[in-house]
Amino acid sequence: MTKKSIYKSESGKAKILNFYESLLSGWQVPVEKGTVSTRYGDTFVLCCGKTGAKPLVLLHGTGSNSAMWKADVKEFSLKYRVYAIDIIGECGKSSENRPGWKENHYSRWLNEIFGQLDINNATIIGCSLGGWIATDFTIRHPEKVDKLVLLATAGITQVKTSTIFLIVITSLFSNWGFKKINKIVYGNLDIDKTALEFASLVKKYFIPRTDVLTVFTNSQLQKIHIPVYFIGGKQDCFYNSQKTALRLSENIKLIKNVVLPDTGHVLTNLTNMILDLIENRMN
Repeated sequence: MTKKSIYKSESGKAKILNFYESLLSGWQVPVEKGTVSTRYGDTFVLCCGKTGAKPLVLLHGTGSNSAMWKADVKEFSLKYRVYAIDIIGECGKSSENRPGWKENHYSRWLNEIFGQLDINNATIIGCSLGGWIATDFTIRHPEKVDKLVLLATAGITQVKTSTIFLIVITSLFSNWGFKKINKIVYGNLDIDKTALEFASLVKKYFIPRTDVLTVFTNSQLQKIHIPVYFIGGKQDCFYNSQKTALRLSENIKLIKNVVLPDTGHVLTNLTNMILDLIENRMN
């Protein structure tokens, strides 16, 4: 487990975290901010919604933090007790520790958080890297997850190496490269000015992981016996959503897949669709 900083400079780290704090100031509902201690370091958690209601755990993607759920929490909080967790080793307020993918470190990490927060069973929504962590946790702790929502998830198909190569090359070309990367990742979406500003800070000051996530085996996926909902974009630059949907269908009985046309890796405006799925309102 590395102890190197995940930021290029302390001043850069401060800029990212200060911007993050400004985003949190606009959280749409009353929120409790707290830190949970784990063997992998402190973990920052945002809690909101109805006290005593069914727990809903949110896990963001890489190069991000819990601010990605800012537009969703108002609706989620009407029925659920929401826990938005900053993943360790990412650009949020949790520990900079980055355990390896191949052991069950992240499952242990999340299990410790469940214990500290007295969560016995929850619905988990995971995006990209968060989807990988949520899937791994569900496989290892099936009794603690009742429904699983995977958004543009990692871990089901191999990442597209052509995209990684293109991102590495374009990253060498300052402003032009940044615009090109955004086009690759966001596709045809109109990029929110605030999101673009945060992405610019991340590109400038954050050091992303370069070790590739492991892909789950068929036998691992077949251990999942709860309802699983996958939502992906047909134009996802990192993972083939059609192949992801097919592989999930081949290995998980209680699966519903939604592949959105003209949509890339970044998924937006899905709050109602997610609620329809997990509350069984969508046929």
